[in-house]
Amino acid sequence: MGLTYSIENEFITVIAEDSFSVSHVHAAFSKIRSEFDGSTPIAILIVDHGSEFEPSWEEIQELVSGWGAIFRDLPVRIALLIDKDIHYGLGRMVAVCAEQHDLSFDVFRHGLDALQWLSKDACATPARNRRTRAISPSRPPKSRKRPQLGA
Repeated sequence: MGLTYSIENEFITVIAEDSFSVSHVHAAFSKIRSEFDGSTPIAILIVDHGSEFEPSWEEIQELVSGWGAIFRDLPVRIALLIDKDIHYGLGRMVAVCAEQHDLSFDVFRHGLDALQWLSKDACATPARNRRTRAISPSRPPKSRKRPQLGA
């Protein structure tokens, strides 16, 4: 299986390597959930620096639906930290699906941004109240110059 995780207080780091399936993710998240009782908010950082996981839309829906069932009684925030462009796009699809299930999920290219989003204060904010934002690629956006009239 290409998933390993570590738990430090209410912060979980999941490392994705090689190839894995939706059922592997559900198994790992079920094990993580079993470590927590009560309603203490938890933050999960999924680090994927190049796995081969490229789920279909149906698999994304299955993935997010499973998260909703696993964490139904526990406040959770899940951040995906990626390198590959394809994973960024798939992560945005997961974010759309997660919002429909009232789950807090976002995708990031930079670790500091992901960690800030996963802060304890952020865990208290329901998904429907958060603002979804896209993290721009590594290169800065092109500046737009306005044409000068009458020149």
